[in-house]
Parts: sequence; C-alpha cells; structure tokens
Amino acid sequence: MEGTTLDRKLMTARTGRIPFALATQADDADIRRLLRENPMPGQIALTLEREPDYFADAGLPGTVKQTIVANEGGRVVCVGSCATRERFVNGQPYHVGYLGGLRLDARVTGRYDILRRGYEFFRELQTDNPADFYFTSIAADNAPARKFLERGLPGMPAYEFIGEFVTAVLPVKNYASIRAGLETDNLDFNELLECLDKHGRDYQFAARWSAKELSALQSLNLKADNFRIVRDGGRILACAALWDQRTFKQTVIRSYAPWLATARPVVNFAAGIIGTPRLPSVGSTLAHAFLSHFAVVPEKMDVLHELVVKLCALAAERGIEFLTLGFAANDPRLAIIRAHFKRREYRSRIYIVRWPNMGGAAHQLNDRVLQPELALL
Repeated sequence: MEGTTLDRKLMTARTGRIPFALATQADDADIRRLLRENPMPGQIALTLEREPDYFADAGLPGTVKQTIVANEGGRVVCVGSCATRERFVNGQPYHVGYLGGLRLDARVTGRYDILRRGYEFFRELQTDNPADFYFTSIAADNAPARKFLERGLPGMPAYEFIGEFVTAVLPVKNYASIRAGLETDNLDFNELLECLDKHGRDYQFAARWSAKELSALQSLNLKADNFRIVRDGGRILACAALWDQRTFKQTVIRSYAPWLATARPVVNFAAGIIGTPRLPSVGSTLAHAFLSHFAVVPEKMDVLHELVVKLCALAAERGIEFLTLGFAANDPRLAIIRAHFKRREYRSRIYIVRWPNMGGAAHQLNDRVLQPELALL
C-alpha cells in the first residue's frame, strides 16, 4: 500500500497536453506568482496570497495537505489543494478533506479541460487512502466558478450544496479603549481542548484540535496570549482566539466593481461616521485577524457578545483593523453578532464534493448546523 501511494504521488498525469503533478517546494515561487496575479472575481476582487512561503502551514500535526499543479511551458497555470484532518460529522470525528485554493492562470482562462484533468489526477492521488468526506466553499458572487462546478460535467466530481456561509468583517477601532485582559496565567490547554471537543460535536465540519497541533501553531502566530475565555466560576462558558495569519497568508484587495469603486469615497466617509468597515485601497493587504478555536455553551449564548468584544479589544491593541468571523447563515449565533456589531458580510456556498465510490454524500449529514473553521479555509 505504501509503495503504491508513493508511486501515485510521484507520477504526472499522462492524459492531455498539460501535465499535472504533486507540488513540491520547487514550485513555491511559481504558485505564489499565480496566486498574486489571478484574483477571485466578484464585486470585490481579492487575491488570497501565501507570502513568503506557500508551504508555511504544511506539515502540521494531524493534517495532510496535498497541492497539485499543472505546468505549461515551464509555468504553473493551475493549482489546487486538499487539506485532510479530523473534523466532526454527525457528532463523531471523521477524516475530512477541504478542497481549496483552486486558481487557473488568466492565460488559460476557459480551458476547463485543465480543471477536469486536475480533478481526475487528484482522485488518483486519493484513491488508496480517501477521506470520509470532502467539502469546499465558493464565493456566492463567483458566478463562473459556480456555473462550471455545479453542472456535473463528465469527469468532474459531484458538488452537492449543503448551506450558505456568512463571513462577517467587524471594525475594531471603537474597542481600543477597552482593556482586553490576559488569559495566559489561568489558561489550561487541556481544559480548552475539552471545551472545543465537546461543543464541536454539535456542528458539522467543526475542527477537532489536538495539543500537538496547538503547540505547532505557535510558529504560525497562534500563541497562548491570543486566547480569550468567558467563565462562570471555574467553568468555561465560551472561548476563542485571535489569529493574525498575515505572516504567512494574506488577503489583498485587487479591484472593485466600477460602481463600487465610484462609491468608495462616499462609503468610506460614511463608515467613519457610523462605524462600519471601510473599503481598503486597491493593492492593500486586509489588516484583519480571524476569530478561531471558537466554542460557546449552547444555553449561554448571551456571553458571545462579551467574548467577541474581548477579541475586538485585543485586535485593536495589536494594530489590527478588522476581526473576521464566520457562521452558517442559519446559525442562531449569527443573529447575536448582527444585533450587537457593525460589520460587512460576504456570502459563500458550502458543498459536499464526491466522486463515485469516494467521499460521503450530502444526504448522510444530519441537521446539525455547519461550522467549518474559517481560519482553515
């Protein structure tokens, strides 16, 4: 089995003119160039970049990340990845793969045959040790990607829509006068992991964290003093961390739709008055951090407001402009955020992805609310 898997990893796809291969460190610069030069379309066109090292978050304990690339004329023209780790499905831990980072170079726009061959190659890589489920997210206003992936074309996996996801971006400057406080003196990581594990089971695709992973993530700027906790006596009612990933992963504003570019000065002027998020300048890196490692006791949802205020205050202390957090559109916790915080919202769609005889199907999920870890998407 080991030898067969290794052989598959080392081969390149023989079908078609453009070969696919498993990416290595030698592809790093070309992958980063592809990500910089090819924004995701939408009302706000963004690039999700990985400077200075695309592979900075590879090799984390408990996660297997495979990135595949297509090369034409010595240039990477397509890239995509799958990160497989333990996530909760129907209340139990499963190995779940997240398909992300799919980008096609502008010079091969419309070459959907390249994408089909990429999916075929990825399936070959996964055949010997497949995940139990695969899922992905697509920006709701990315019409070209949705049209192609939802069509069920021959050679493509099935994309089964399972719910809408809302990313909320909160400005934090109004919380600069609030003392964020420290948690490091009384933060017990075993207690924290127990809380995350217990409440993660209530949601679909919530990450299952380990002590080894928390330790390893310190090198990616997730340290003990990033965590904030709300307690009732000795009991944790809610917990979360502020995770600033800009040292290895950046969101860069590349363009606005014409109408939005025209309206931007007015929008930003109004934002300064009413406290909503401004629209950053084109070419700027979004000065944001994620709310991650989040859990709250169901019968104490009212403490969510206190917890997010703590994280906003901490973000303001550290010179961060925005706190980014995400909830399923039908998650009651989203209503609490909407009731208490100024924000901008961006919608995406979550899909189960499956091939014949590989990957679980949407109908296998029960009615638990979706909660994929936004910081890992």
